Amino acid sequence: MSPPATHGRFEAPKKSAYSFERWDSTWEKEYMADLEADPEVAAWTKNHKIGIPYIDSQNRKREYRPDFLVKLTSGDIQLQEVKGGHLKHQPDTKRKLEAGERWCAERDAEFVLVTKE
Repeated sequence: MSPPATHGRFEAPKKSAYSFERWDSTWEKEYMADLEADPEVAAWTKNHKIGIPYIDSQNRKREYRPDFLVKLTSGDIQLQEVKGGHLKHQPDTKRKLEAGERWCAERDAEFVLVTKE
């Protein structure tokens, strides 16, 4: 028996402009199904080109790509990051999340951290 896949394709999403979306964890794959089923979600994609600059804990310039760009039926825009709750307190994770929050605040969008907690 082979181990479970750690990445793959979510085929034929109805709320994405693409014929498939790539997932990088089984949790992301499950969350894609949740986005599809959520009546408040008008559209979503993981295939966005948003790169948010931040400085990592080693003082190096880096770029962070949030997991999902989501448009709600209300018209609101969200960047959503799927992250295990145990990871959100790591120094570089905190820096990425803070950068995401700033980026969204400057653009009248909302940054949402999605955890299993």
